[in-house]
Amino acid sequence: MDIVQVDSSWLAKWNRAVPRYTSYPTAPQFQAIGEEVARDRLRAFDRTDKPLSIYIHIPFCKTMCLFCGCSVVLNRRPEKQAAYLDLLLREVELAAGCFGRKRVVSQVHLGGGTPTSLTEEEFERLMGALRERFVIGEEAEVAIEIDPRTVYGDEGRKLRALKRLGFNRVSFGVQDLNWEVQEAVKRRQSEAMTVKTLELAREVGFEGINVDLIYGLPLQTRETFRKTAERLVELRPDRIAFFSYAKVPWLKEHQKAIREEDLPSTEEKFLIYVEAREIFMRGGYTAIGMDHFALEADPIAEAYRKGTLYRNFQGYSVERAEDLLGLGITAIGFIEGAFLQNVKTIEEYRSRIEGEMLPVLRGFVLKTEDLLRRWVIQKIMCQFEVDKGEFANRFQEPFDLHFAKEKKALEELEKEGLLVNGADRLRATPMGKLFVRSIAAAFDQYLGNGQYSKAI
Repeated sequence: MDIVQVDSSWLAKWNRAVPRYTSYPTAPQFQAIGEEVARDRLRAFDRTDKPLSIYIHIPFCKTMCLFCGCSVVLNRRPEKQAAYLDLLLREVELAAGCFGRKRVVSQVHLGGGTPTSLTEEEFERLMGALRERFVIGEEAEVAIEIDPRTVYGDEGRKLRALKRLGFNRVSFGVQDLNWEVQEAVKRRQSEAMTVKTLELAREVGFEGINVDLIYGLPLQTRETFRKTAERLVELRPDRIAFFSYAKVPWLKEHQKAIREEDLPSTEEKFLIYVEAREIFMRGGYTAIGMDHFALEADPIAEAYRKGTLYRNFQGYSVERAEDLLGLGITAIGFIEGAFLQNVKTIEEYRSRIEGEMLPVLRGFVLKTEDLLRRWVIQKIMCQFEVDKGEFANRFQEPFDLHFAKEKKALEELEKEGLLVNGADRLRATPMGKLFVRSIAAAFDQYLGNGQYSKAI
């Protein structure tokens, strides 16, 4: 069992601001991109027989959780949400119109915001439109992020509707079961509510049940979060996503409402993570990448063992399709070697859609070197190692020769005990797995261009 203890003296040196590597190049490197670039990439994809993934962004929330780093629109008006859905369905038509045939979709993911703010009728319209323009296979993963507060009061009615419409994986936002922590971040969600929604999801028959947690929130301590971690192990979700609170007030002004003195120290935050990680692993969960845990039979645990794990903007997943179509405001896709991100506001979105234009605002067309480094960073973030022979076969160049300029940085990481840089492979040590973002950063040629949250 890969459980380690870390001396606090490590933290000052390695608690650096580095990306989370949900993409490479990372979002701060994105540049303005015209609609024609997006259409060209979609047409190029249509000349292949590859499957497609779809991400749909539903931005609406009734209240703002103070820790939130997502793209959110505060809204209590049903008509505003209905108007957004109309625009979203038109974007589905515009994107699908770039294809000469109905493309096979192997993954659908609804994120937000609060996707379950949609009504049952709105879900039916959305899923009906997707099935009209795409082929969603029987084996496809159809997942949705759920705020338990939106499905708790109806005794499972909305959950049953989601299951009937083809959803088979649900991710419940929990963050922390401690009520004082919930109060400090303005997300009030009782333990009874969380337990009830998990039980309802099992009764409905969802194939996969995920829970999202956050460490580093105000008023969290090792003692209080230990209770949350132990309770989650008892509840036995299939996956636990255990994210570090990303403090980015330069991007999310509402985070300034969290008092600095209420946050756990860097050392305390790290110990919360280390202790909870041990609880999950001793409870039967496999550590997946840097922030996910899964039961042994779960597909991402199997993908981790087989070396086919993938990381994108939704975290770790099974790579059912590399190409991703992003729909809705701020949604990011990846089509034929290019990241494509939509406009940020509903007003811009409406203007583009009503003008029969794809709502792409910015992105990044990857060059050969970017694709090469993206592959290496994916391997590090997902498998904690890089097979140098595989690299040479894939890119027709020896690994050590290509990354000669990175030699000094890799030597420092090796000296500090974070990795082993052997003749055949580069591999993170048990200690290095906890600082895997820092190892990946050694291969990031754009690292100085952007602000990032701390590694811990």
